[in-house]
Amino acid sequence: MKARHLATLTLATIILLSMAACALPGLPTGDPLKGTSWRLLTLGGAGLIPGTAITATFENGQVHGSACNSYGGSYKVGGDKLTLSDLFMTEMACVEPQGIMEQERQYLEMLGMAQTFKLSGGQLQVFSAGGEVLTFLAAS
Repeated sequence: MKARHLATLTLATIILLSMAACALPGLPTGDPLKGTSWRLLTLGGAGLIPGTAITATFENGQVHGSACNSYGGSYKVGGDKLTLSDLFMTEMACVEPQGIMEQERQYLEMLGMAQTFKLSGGQLQVFSAGGEVLTFLAAS
C-alpha cells in the first residue's frame, strides 16, 4: 500500500513540475506578433508602387493598418501558423498613383489567405495558401 501511495505521489509531483515548467517566464509562449507594427516591403516578391505605403499593426488579437484604405480584422497565432478572419476595409476610391487600388486588393487578398509566418532580423514574412509572400519591416 505504501509503495502505491509513493508511486501516486511521485507521479503527481512530476505532473505538477511539468505544468509549472510550461509557465516559466522567459520561455517563448503566446503571441510573438502582439504589440508589433510593420511596414510592407514586398508584395509577392515585388516592391510597392513608388509613393505608396502599406502598414500592419497586431494587438490583442486584432490586426489593423492602411493600404489605400484603412483595414482591420482578427488574427490568431499558433506556433508558426497565422490565421486572419473577419477582414474589413473602408471603401474610399484612391486614384493616384496609378495601380494603387489593384495593389491594395492584392495585398488584402494575400493577407486573408495567410497560413504561416516567420520572424527574423527585424522582418516579418507572411506566407499565403498559394505560396505568395508578404515581407514586412519593423516600423519605427
